[in-house]
Amino acid sequence: MKRKEFIKRTALTMSIAQLPLFGESKDGKEKENITNEITSPWLEAEDLEDYKTLVSAYLSKPTELKLQGNWSVGKMFAHCAQSIEFSMKGYPEMKSSLFRGSVGKIAFSVFAFKNKMNHGLEEPIPGAEDIDNLTEIKVGAKRLLQAIDLFSKTPESSLRPHFAYGDLTKEEYDVAHTLHIKNHMERLLN
Repeated sequence: MKRKEFIKRTALTMSIAQLPLFGESKDGKEKENITNEITSPWLEAEDLEDYKTLVSAYLSKPTELKLQGNWSVGKMFAHCAQSIEFSMKGYPEMKSSLFRGSVGKIAFSVFAFKNKMNHGLEEPIPGAEDIDNLTEIKVGAKRLLQAIDLFSKTPESSLRPHFAYGDLTKEEYDVAHTLHIKNHMERLLN
């Protein structure tokens, strides 16, 4: 191994080793905020089937949903559906294989361990077609239901690598998609 490559890998390893793996807060304020937060079934979902149930219930008895930020709820639902769809047909742009096999795998492992994902909540999936912010909630919700339903019927062997995390099992993809939706639902105002 060349010296330059060794130094890069060592720096990367040391950077990753510094990631907070146990969700500890430095001053304890984070713990206080968690106990004061209002619970929501959208944040308590444990898998895609739970989200399928929640979205179906929402469609049968719509209530007003609003999100913090610039994205509409319809766009957010469609974005989450788009991610699930890409796991079955392939993502339009991929991170390098080196990234997917190292940083991406570690990031997914940390998210899965913490049962919490953090990502840019108004960033499109790299290379994906833009989703109109005027997408109606029902349209986005129906697209999400269809994507979840198709995913549940798709054999693991047909799944495509994640653009950042690389190859995932069907169970791992369920976790990734669930955490993705949950991260977006953290912006729910109701």
